[in-house]
Amino acid sequence: MNLPNPKFDISCENQDLKIFFFTVQGGPVLIRLNEDFQAIMAYNEQGAIDQIRKIYPQGNQISVQKRGEVPIARIIDAINLNVAGTPQELKIHVTPPPPREKTVNDFIYGMMLIADKFVENKRDQASLKRIIGKIKNHED
Repeated sequence: MNLPNPKFDISCENQDLKIFFFTVQGGPVLIRLNEDFQAIMAYNEQGAIDQIRKIYPQGNQISVQKRGEVPIARIIDAINLNVAGTPQELKIHVTPPPPREKTVNDFIYGMMLIADKFVENKRDQASLKRIIGKIKNHED
């Protein structure tokens, strides 16, 4: 499930932005099942838990256990990322894949679509489809 990522400031309402680490299991707390690991960015633990609840389907019982938290400011200091200043724009050039060579089946399906969409007379549609169906496909 892809949720839109919210945009955060380093601090908001006297709270520092942190990354919270959780393990999430389905089912009751005392039963050990396969677990999922989530790293969630939030200002406080309750906000992180609320985001985790949005990830998993409602109505399913889950067990969430906090495994740690790291302030974002500490990460930024460690990698010497300059927070103040203009953000840099990255330009990524993607070369599209070469066009696929059309096949006989592509032609047949295209003609069938034309017969369905653009020929109004039902008898003419049936005749065209019967004729198009007789085209031999040498790719088989």
